[in-house]
Amino acid sequence: SKKRSKEVKTGGGGGFGKVSNLSPELQKVVGVPELPRTQVVRKLWAYIKEKNLQDPSNKKNIRCDESLRSIFRVDTINMFQMNKALSKHIWPMDRENAGPAVSTPRARKRKKEKLEDANDAQPKEKRHSGFLAPLPISEAMVKFIGTGERILPRSAVVKRIWDYIKENNLQDPSDKKTVICDDKLKELFEVDSFVGFTVPKLLKTHFIKELKEEQ
Repeated sequence: SKKRSKEVKTGGGGGFGKVSNLSPELQKVVGVPELPRTQVVRKLWAYIKEKNLQDPSNKKNIRCDESLRSIFRVDTINMFQMNKALSKHIWPMDRENAGPAVSTPRARKRKKEKLEDANDAQPKEKRHSGFLAPLPISEAMVKFIGTGERILPRSAVVKRIWDYIKENNLQDPSDKKTVICDDKLKELFEVDSFVGFTVPKLLKTHFIKELKEEQ
């Protein structure tokens, strides 16, 4: 149907299936700190329909409630502007300091070409590095996970941290993006609390290969 094809179009484009960090404002609406862009668009539309935020006289226009205003900084937005504005809230997983991603198609194309050039220049075995490549983990992380596993991909470690946070209800009830550390997490991260999207950064010291490369 027409409506379905329009929704799919808002999430279209290459690389949108890649898991990304989400800004605190976007996390509040979709409920998780990491998602592929296509899923973000889908969840956002589900939220808009659940709260009945489409303008009855023109369904392409969205009337922002408080949560959407914190993301888009406007009272009303159309579906095409919304897709563009989302780029400021969807950040690459491998970005050192999470921040707004480049949003223009030309800049995205240049970035893609640069990445392809870099890939061609690297040995093939190095291409598997990154979020899904298994890495040796620290003794503290081995102890925290408790299964005896010593080599895990970052994605699996992030998932286990979030599973632990949810199982033990460690998200601040008044502000879900903040995690209040129990003794186990305090011992692991050496902080009393942290914001959800900083988990990958906090984990950096627990991947042995990364530490060796930096020394």
